[in-house]
Parts: sequence; structure tokens; C-alpha cells
Amino acid sequence: MPLPDASKKSPRVYTLLQNTDLDNVTFDNIQAVGNPIAIEEANEDEMRRLVLVNLCRLVTSGEWTGLLESGGGDPFTWQNSEEYNVASGYGGSFWNIATQSPICSNATLTTLAQYSEYQFYNPFVAPFTGAPSAVNINVTVATTSQNLYVAFYSGTNGLPATMLGYATIATDTTGIQRVTSFTEASSGSLTFTAGQMYYYSTNKAGTENPTLSASTSNGSMGQLFADQAATVNSNMVLGIQSDAVVTSAPADVAADDLWNGGAGWTARIWVWLEK
Repeated sequence: MPLPDASKKSPRVYTLLQNTDLDNVTFDNIQAVGNPIAIEEANEDEMRRLVLVNLCRLVTSGEWTGLLESGGGDPFTWQNSEEYNVASGYGGSFWNIATQSPICSNATLTTLAQYSEYQFYNPFVAPFTGAPSAVNINVTVATTSQNLYVAFYSGTNGLPATMLGYATIATDTTGIQRVTSFTEASSGSLTFTAGQMYYYSTNKAGTENPTLSASTSNGSMGQLFADQAATVNSNMVLGIQSDAVVTSAPADVAADDLWNGGAGWTARIWVWLEK
């Protein structure tokens, strides 16, 4: 049965696709057929046929390219893609998730002694889709024998909630410390989607105080959470932390497990992700 009120003859869509079944037709085929068709009333029937074929293709293959992924708009990210880095010859495969703009408005390097046994959480936008292959930190003053946990969370209502996985990094040696193994909440749970916001956290596995590379707390970070008052002396909330000491391995958190860090307590440790 033809489309309602449409002519029975299809000069382009059905003519060019007639020998291709729905299981094998691709988005590239649809795009090639549709590109020359001008958007005007005279071509309404062919545009309706093109939409119909594409929808049938999507239902058959369960692949939604061209409906959800194409059509403009970049992922919500402020770091170059891996493909651009390779093609341009600039950059590499290490993404510093602590210095993203506009979350971090000034990537001024400082060093921060980890005197606190609290767990600190900060947002970041995933620079790639998939699981990280490694994570790195920089230790400037080492411990005798202690680990640092770097964990990754998805959020609920603007707060970290579900722990996806974490890395255990020894801080008993100075310099860049790189690990390639992760403890996942469940198999495959530590997977990112480029452009989506997540949270990373850091907490010590003991009471020694390593010094790590970090972003300066005051003046370099955009405000992340609501102020307590609309005054010049309001408590700018730049990050959040656990409301109790946490030296155990990271786990899921609830909203009442968290406390705002104000302007001076934020610990935004530099963490490099590798795809």
C-alpha cells in the first residue's frame, strides 16, 4: 500500500534502494540517497519514503545512528578528542580531569599535603566513551607505606551517588604514579560516556600525609554548589567531601553522607585518565 496521498512512483528512494533488504541497508545508504533531495513541497513524498525506510532499518537492526547521534551538536566536553590529538600532532592520550574548563577556570598548579582523612569529590566531564585503561597522579612528598584511592561515581540529583570503580595507587614513591588495574563495583561498571558528567574522589587508606599535585582551592575553581547566602561573605561551595573520616575503599554514597567543603577545604587532586 502506498503512502497516503502519495504518487505510486518513487523516482529516487525506492528506485535506488529496491535491491537492498532492511537487514543490510545502512545509515550511509540512507544519507547518500537523501542528500540530493531538496526540502520543498514537490519532494514531500520522497522525504516521507526516506523517513519510512530509515525507521524500518532502525527497528530491524536496533542501531540508532542517524536518529540519536547525527544531526549536529557536540558532546558536553571541553577537551579535545583522541582522534583530534592524533590527527593534529598535538596533545596525547592523557586527560587531566581536574583542570577542565569551566569547572576549573584557572589550572594553576599547586601541591597539597593530604592532612585530612576525609573523602573529597569533584565533578568532571568524561572526555571519551569507554573504560579507562589507566589513571595517574603526581606525588611530590611520599609516604612510608600507604595507598590513595581514586574513585569514579555517577551522580543523582547533582551529587555523587553510585561508585563505578576505583584505582588503588601507592604513594610511597615520588613522581607520576600510574596504575592500570581497577576495582569495579560490578563487571563492566567503570565505563564512561563522552560528554556526560561524573564525579571523581580521592581518599587516603591511612593517616600518613602525602603531598600531591592539585589545583589551587581559591580563585581557580568555578562555584559548583549553592551559596548559603547572597552576600559578599557567603560561603562559596567549591567542592564536597564526606561528613566523616573515610580511610576504607570507596563505596556508594547517599546525600546525607556528604558535606560541602566551602571555599577553603576543597581538594581537587590532579588526576590523569587514559583511554
